Amino acid sequence: MEPTTTEFVNQYLGAGGAPFNIMNLLVFSYEGLAAMSNMVHHDMASAFDNSEKSAILDTISRKIVESFDAKKADAEYNETQQLPKYIDEMIPHSVWRRTIYRLNEMHPKSVMLGAALQRIADNGYQAEMTSLNSTSLHAHVFYPLLVECFEKITPADDENIQAHLSELTNSVCRGEKTYIVAQYVLQNVRRKLGNKATATIQRIEQELESYMLDNYDLPQLAIHIKLLLSGRAVGGDDAVANAVAGIIQSTHATPGDVMVLYKQYYNTFAKGQQVPPVELLRDERVLLPMMDQAFSHIWSSTPINTRNDLMGKYLWLIAYATLFEDNEQSDSTKREALGQLVSQMKELREEIPIHPNQANFNKIIGKVINWIDVPVLARIVVLWIRDMLSYDGFSYYETYFHSSEVPTPLLLLEEIAYRHPLLKPLVFSVYKDSFESKVQGFLPDKQIRLQKVVINRIAALVQMDYASPVLQYFSQQVDAVDETVTVYFIYRTLVQFEPPYTEEFYMPMLQLTERVMDSVKIAREKELTPIREFLQNIDHALAKKQFSLLPAPSAS
Repeated sequence: MEPTTTEFVNQYLGAGGAPFNIMNLLVFSYEGLAAMSNMVHHDMASAFDNSEKSAILDTISRKIVESFDAKKADAEYNETQQLPKYIDEMIPHSVWRRTIYRLNEMHPKSVMLGAALQRIADNGYQAEMTSLNSTSLHAHVFYPLLVECFEKITPADDENIQAHLSELTNSVCRGEKTYIVAQYVLQNVRRKLGNKATATIQRIEQELESYMLDNYDLPQLAIHIKLLLSGRAVGGDDAVANAVAGIIQSTHATPGDVMVLYKQYYNTFAKGQQVPPVELLRDERVLLPMMDQAFSHIWSSTPINTRNDLMGKYLWLIAYATLFEDNEQSDSTKREALGQLVSQMKELREEIPIHPNQANFNKIIGKVINWIDVPVLARIVVLWIRDMLSYDGFSYYETYFHSSEVPTPLLLLEEIAYRHPLLKPLVFSVYKDSFESKVQGFLPDKQIRLQKVVINRIAALVQMDYASPVLQYFSQQVDAVDETVTVYFIYRTLVQFEPPYTEEFYMPMLQLTERVMDSVKIAREKELTPIREFLQNIDHALAKKQFSLLPAPSAS
């Protein structure tokens, strides 16, 4: 079991040593611990079952951890600059990888263990390492891990981006050092891309900031780091930094903070001077509170802002944040666009009807179609539609819903999701409200018809690369709705797609189908046809089982 035994024996014999002595030494020094371990395992497996295997492995792992000498391991590694061969033999086995992780947490500064982590990462097990505190101490491990997380997220669509973001927050938001490094790298990437900076990068930044604000012991840390990386400092004479920090901490855009920001941004903009970073205004925790102050009277019975004299300042700041980039030249065309957007916001704020009846809604629909061309106005329209539909216990549906027609507000939401992909989560949340609504006066069959109408609109979201959140939602709703509704969702979703299907799509769909299989078997032929085609084109045991349970196609 000693890897240097052969070399030692050859040296001994080469120096004229007696073979008998070396044989005697080898025989009496051999304890056979590995062989005894295998024998114990074999005996226990014969007497019981395979459940004892994990207990034996855990015991061995614990003994390794207890007897590990980090200084000796580092000394040997520094001398040879090579990892022991047994590390490569341990890596394919999860129990031994976990042993190395435990040792690394106990000896975070160990050079040999740091190299072992790098070897594990090189073998494709980075995802396991996101929860290790010690990873951040090894730059050669942390940086590739960070880069890989970024590379996974950047091309990701709405279907799977949240899972990758969770992996990233586990890696990054474990301490000040890793958080600063990640935000610094992201900011440099965004500045390098300039106007080409993707919304995904901004979303990563905001996700990390939100996580730190909500979960870290020092909630102000994220605010201070954000401002410092923008060249600002809280607590001194920097009026912009203090106002931004105040809004983020209070989640409320006070008139005083807005006056400060307007003075700093508008005055420098009007004079053609260097304007403070627009990214500070564009931060959701700054922009959304200002939007609430300006427009919440549209969807809230208790408007937040009663200072109409400040309304122009709110609207200008919102418009500037949505139109301009840092260091962008403000030519006449851009200034004209800024003034036009402010005018549009004023028009929307003054003319959009609150809790409209169908007649008033039809009168304003032409202007609404124009407003939703602009992302910031489209967001306001979504919130307005949410209030319109849900007001007074979803009385809109009680008054205007007919199963033969699709409610115009639902169609308008679909159009907004198509024009502005970043608003899909908000649109989906409005659809979910309507799907889960219990409309007073609706008999069960009419409530189911409403749910199916909403499903038709949700299915359109699936076609817009928003399958994962939708499938997850309906998996959670199976026990809360009639099974025929779930079958209709499966049919309405599958009828839009053709094979081949990705595993991320077909596995949740198979699991959903399995839970309502009794209702699937008695579904109408129209619904069964796409389900059969789906199952026939999936190479999975569950798909084959489900297909075998379906009735044969009707001869029509």
